[in-house]
Amino acid sequence: MPLSNPEQDKRKALYAVDPLVPLDQLDPATDLIDPDTLSLLVLMVCEVPEESLALFRKRLVPPSQLRQQVAAREVELQRHMLDITRKLESMGYEVDSRVARGSKTGQVITEVADREAVNLVILQRRRQKNWQRLLVGSVADYVARHIRSSAHPHNHCPIMNKACLLYTSDA
Repeated sequence: MPLSNPEQDKRKALYAVDPLVPLDQLDPATDLIDPDTLSLLVLMVCEVPEESLALFRKRLVPPSQLRQQVAAREVELQRHMLDITRKLESMGYEVDSRVARGSKTGQVITEVADREAVNLVILQRRRQKNWQRLLVGSVADYVARHIRSSAHPHNHCPIMNKACLLYTSDA
């Protein structure tokens, strides 16, 4: 029987990180998943601020200014992503990272998860209160309903078998 290649045996997880979560609160489910069995694709979504969108819709902000704001935010997130990548690598994870633009976080997460054919999606709880989640909607709920088969949360999944949605809490 041939020896297995550890690199081929690694599963790929998309770890969606909230840009405002402090570095010491990063937790890609270390209690459940060994870094030796999982490579992380860390994703941070660069959202267009709602205030800027509202001003743009009222024609109070020109498109060029809105593009500049988003580009500046993206650069800021790229810098922060370097710190996140270093922190996760120091925890023993193999890390690839992306900052993606989008106005709907859940949609961006599902698109990247489907495109990258990840086995697992890890979401950290955002800063929303229950009433906000009820009004605005839950990113985890959106991802659970829209992700395709390779990482479908409704499939039976012992942690490393053809994937589930893991929703971790920072509390």
